[in-house]
Amino acid sequence: MKRKLLSIVLCLTLSAMALAGCGSAPSGQAAAPAASEAAGGAGDTAATAAPDSTKVSTTTNVPTSGAEKSDTIMKIATPQSSETLDPVNGYDYWYMLRYGVCETLMKFNEDMTPSPWLVEEGYDVSEDKLTWNFTIKDNVTFSNGTPLTAEKVKASMERAISDSATAGNFFKLKEIKADGQKLSITTEDPVPIMPYLLADPVFVIYDTENISDIKEKGPIGTGPFVFSAFDPVSHDTSVVRNENYWDGDVKIGGIDFQIIADTVTLSMSMQNGELDAAYSLDVADVASFANNPDYAVLTSPSGRTTFGFMNQADGKILNDEKLRQAVIRALDRPTYCSALLYSQFIPGKTPLTSSLPYGYDELNDINAYDLEGAKKLLDEAGYADKDGDGFREDPSGKALMIPITVYGSRVEIPLLGQAMQASLKEVGINAEINNLDQSTAWNMLTTGEYDILLMSISMASSGDPENGLKSYFKTYDADNPNYNLSGYSSAEVDKLFEELNVTFDIDKRIQIIKDIEQKLMDDSACIYLCYPIMNFVTKSNVTGVTSHTSDFYWVSKDTGFTTAAE
Repeated sequence: MKRKLLSIVLCLTLSAMALAGCGSAPSGQAAAPAASEAAGGAGDTAATAAPDSTKVSTTTNVPTSGAEKSDTIMKIATPQSSETLDPVNGYDYWYMLRYGVCETLMKFNEDMTPSPWLVEEGYDVSEDKLTWNFTIKDNVTFSNGTPLTAEKVKASMERAISDSATAGNFFKLKEIKADGQKLSITTEDPVPIMPYLLADPVFVIYDTENISDIKEKGPIGTGPFVFSAFDPVSHDTSVVRNENYWDGDVKIGGIDFQIIADTVTLSMSMQNGELDAAYSLDVADVASFANNPDYAVLTSPSGRTTFGFMNQADGKILNDEKLRQAVIRALDRPTYCSALLYSQFIPGKTPLTSSLPYGYDELNDINAYDLEGAKKLLDEAGYADKDGDGFREDPSGKALMIPITVYGSRVEIPLLGQAMQASLKEVGINAEINNLDQSTAWNMLTTGEYDILLMSISMASSGDPENGLKSYFKTYDADNPNYNLSGYSSAEVDKLFEELNVTFDIDKRIQIIKDIEQKLMDDSACIYLCYPIMNFVTKSNVTGVTSHTSDFYWVSKDTGFTTAAE
């Protein structure tokens, strides 16, 4: 059986390579409609990961003494972009950090713990745990020369909370007070992870005065670069050096961010010397660059999980827990990652990725790959091939067919769907692939109109995964809606979320999150397929480009060239 699956996976791999050769396998799209597609990675030059790797070291293109200040423009291509330059539009705020225009009060370290960025050390929380007190740094200015004050921060945060569809869900704000450089944030309930939340790009800081044309011209931020051009159709974006940058000289004159959704074009443009760096290349292309001394491949662990959401609502096929268990046990996730995805993905096991400290190596996976065990479960539950066509019927005698919904803007998603279809056939389950565009697939997730739906989601964009887990696994409540339209509901998990919501102790938080994960795994609530290893490919003379686990910090004041760019 294992050999047969490997043959199937090899065929899928060859098909993927053929698709890549004819330019029809896009890995991204112009804009990310949700956190699900604002993906990420962290950064020392490294080659591709070993096939059995479950931990990937953060990698970065470290600037050297040869990198000097110049007016040269760097060219970076990416398959993802913002729809506008307004931070409150959808998830466009990710690009305010990615493009180096804005900064946040806190910044994530490589291990996704927060540290001060625009605030001083020594922030604190009141005794009742409701008010967080910060001091804004004195030496920071916006790119237009205006000093950064607590009042400016207050205005920026209040606009995010009132106008962004995301920020208002982070915490229930009571008030923000500004007094000189002193900033106080008071919430209705305790928020243990406030420092983490203030590192999330939804709270990028910018000058909110004169923002009538912010969608086209972008915000005035405190970062090392300033927006200079934006194409509302192609979403190509240019930034230039911030001559007033508060944290030192900016080494390069500017950066042109070109949007190339097609992975073949992206790779060829890099190979032809048209680009200085490229983000998120197809997994099949990474190795060729890693073995070429003219390039550097930056890889990093990801905070992203590729889920197979299973709709277990009443009346749905997968309402049967034994069927869900059988489906998961039929999937050879390690082989998918090593043979199909070129070891650029880590096999899934837990809801949270192996790069985060939440139990990947210790939690018990009751649904690890077990083909014979899957067949036995199906037999016990009354699923049998009664008509001899090779596929089972359900206990009532009705043909068993499970639709799997995928989308093509991340190249691994349709490949995983095909691999799942082949694996399920091995145990007698008929599966049908529905390949849709990403927006339609996302809408299906948010309405519950699916049976199995594959979706890649960043679960730790705020460092701490509490919000991500609650979004997809807390019992759905129409008065406080989330994305959990799968029908999954657990009083035990909901109680753990309530405990987590008021727990400040880091070690206790980690244990509660592990308990939530274990319960989700025990309930066969979802499929955890894999975790991507993020990549940036650069020319060997490029420095200061980073691939970070958060996926926020692409460029900085140190981005530049060791020698003159060609």
